[in-house]
Amino acid sequence: GSPAVSPVHDASSCCEDVSEGGREDEDSEGVGEAPPTCHPATDPPPPPPFSPPPPRPQAMEGRPAAATKLGRMSPSVYVGGGTLGRVSPGHDLGYHTLVTRQTPTPTRDRTTPTRDRTTPTRDRTTPTRDRTTPSPWSDVRASPFPALDLSALSSCPRSSPRPQLPQVPPQQQQTTPQQQQQLESTDQLLATYKGKRVARSSPFDKLSDELVVRILSFLPTNAVCQCARVCRRWYVLAWDPRLWSTITLASEAIHADRAIKQITRLLARDSGGCVHVEKVILNSCSRLSDRGLSLIGRRCPELRHLEIKGCINVTNIGIFELVTQCVNLEHLDVTGCHQITCIHLTQQGTVEPEPMHSRQLYLQYLDMTDCYALEDQGLKVIVKNCPQLLHLYLRRCINITDTGVKHMASYCLMLREVSVSDCVQITDFGMYELAKLGPNLRYLSVAKCDQISDAGIKQIARHCYKLRYLNVRGCEAVSDDSMEMVARSCPRLRALDIGKCDVTDNGMKLISEHCPNLKKLSVKSCDMITDRGVQYIAYYCRGLQQLNIQDCQVTIEGYRTVKKYCRRCIIEHTNPGFF
Repeated sequence: GSPAVSPVHDASSCCEDVSEGGREDEDSEGVGEAPPTCHPATDPPPPPPFSPPPPRPQAMEGRPAAATKLGRMSPSVYVGGGTLGRVSPGHDLGYHTLVTRQTPTPTRDRTTPTRDRTTPTRDRTTPTRDRTTPSPWSDVRASPFPALDLSALSSCPRSSPRPQLPQVPPQQQQTTPQQQQQLESTDQLLATYKGKRVARSSPFDKLSDELVVRILSFLPTNAVCQCARVCRRWYVLAWDPRLWSTITLASEAIHADRAIKQITRLLARDSGGCVHVEKVILNSCSRLSDRGLSLIGRRCPELRHLEIKGCINVTNIGIFELVTQCVNLEHLDVTGCHQITCIHLTQQGTVEPEPMHSRQLYLQYLDMTDCYALEDQGLKVIVKNCPQLLHLYLRRCINITDTGVKHMASYCLMLREVSVSDCVQITDFGMYELAKLGPNLRYLSVAKCDQISDAGIKQIARHCYKLRYLNVRGCEAVSDDSMEMVARSCPRLRALDIGKCDVTDNGMKLISEHCPNLKKLSVKSCDMITDRGVQYIAYYCRGLQQLNIQDCQVTIEGYRTVKKYCRRCIIEHTNPGFF
C-alpha cells in the first residue's frame, strides 16, 4: 500500500545529489559527516526497512499541517506533513538509509537553501530582494517532493564577489546639484541604504546659516535667547557674535545682573571676552546694580554705547568701574539714576593734579537728566575728565548754578548741544559763559529758567550765530527785543520754542523774514500773538512742518492761511472749531 521509489535516477546521480546535500549540511550546521562514496556496481541498494506514509494531498504544495517543535541541534525534515527521519551526529543511519527512505538534507529554512561557509555573509545594508523578481525556487516548490529536487542547486563558489551596495535608481541619479548634495549627506545615505527614517525637515532647514542669522538680527535680545532653545542648529546660530554687537534688556522684571552674567559668560567662552559687544541698553532695569556694571566693564572692553535709564540702584562706584575699564566708551545715558553725582577716574572721586590729557575719557555724549543730586563740584570733575564732550544734557539738575555752567564752557570747548532746562538757578551770567563756545554751539535749551532775560539771549545770539535750535519756553522775561537779535544773527535757525514768552506779532514778523528755513515753531500760551503773526510765518516760511498755537488768540482765518501756504504742516491747537 506504500508508494514505491521511482527508479528514474541511477545510483551515480543519487550519489551526486546526496553528496552535495551532505556537504551543505556539514557546512551549514557544523555537525555531521559526509556520506560514503556510492559504488553502484558492487553495492546494490538494500531493501527499505519500512515504507513512508502516503503524503496528504492538501500539504503537497505548501507547508506541513502540523509540525513538532524540536531543538535547534536536531532538525527534522517534513514532507507532506510526515516525519521522514532525523539528521544529527548521534543518529546517522548511513547512506543506504538516506537513499531508501528518501530523506532530504535538513535545511535552516524550508524555502531557502542553507548558506555555504565559503559564501560571504550578506551585507546587512543590502535591501531585501524584490518580491516581483522570479525566484529560482519556483520549480522546487511546484514539485511533489520539493526537498528532493536539489540537482538544480549549486553551492556558492569561493570566488564569488562580495555583495555590493545597490546602485541609486535612475530617477534619483537625474537630480539637481542641490539634491545631489543632500543625497550625499549622512542622513540621506542612512535613509537610502538602511531604511532609517529621517526627521521631517522644516522650511527653515532650506535656508542657509547666513539668512537665519540675518533674520535673528531683527529680534530683541530676549527673543534671540529663546530661539537658542529650539534646536541644536539654532543654538549655534543664536550665539553667533554678529548677533551680539548690541545687548538690549529693557524690563523691570528682568534680573539684570544675572542676565548680564549669563549672556557674557556664553559669549566669552571661546574668545575669553565679549570684544564684539559695542552697545548695551538696560533701560528700566531697576534691579541692575553696581555689580552688573562692573561685570560689563570686565567682559566688554570694547563697549562704546551704554544706556541705563531708570536704573535707580546704580551709584558712582558702578560708573567708576565701568568707565575705567571701557576706555572707548563714547555714549553714556544715566537718565533717572539719581544716586550718581560724579563720573571720576580715581577711587576717591577727586581731581588729581595731573596733566589734562594724561588720563581722560573719550565720552562724546552724556545725558544726566533727572540726576538731581549732581552739583557744581561733581560737574567740574565730569567735564575735566571728558574734554571731548559734544552733547551734554542736564535737565532738571536743580543744584547746578552759573558756576557749573562756567566749568562746562571752560573744559568742553567743543560742545555742540547743551540743555539746562529746569535748572532754575542759572541766570544771564551763565548765558554769558555759554556764549564763549561761539559758533560750535548748535543746540541750546534753557526752558523754564525764569531768571534768564533778553540780555542773556542776545549774548547767545550774537556769538553763537550757527545756532539751529533754541528753546526759551517759560522764560517770561524774553521779548521781541531778543527775538530781533536772534532773527538777524541766526538765519540758519530750524526750530524755535518761545512758548509763554512776551513775544508779539512784530517779533513773529522779524523771525519769518530772516529765518525762512524754519521747520518747527511753538508759540503756545503767547497771548499777544494773533492771526497776523501766524500769517507772516505761513507766507515766508513755506517749509514749516510743525506749528503749535495752543492757547493763542488765533482764529479760523489764521488756521486756514497756514493750511494754504504750508500744506505739509501739522498744526497743534485747542480750538474745536478748526477743521
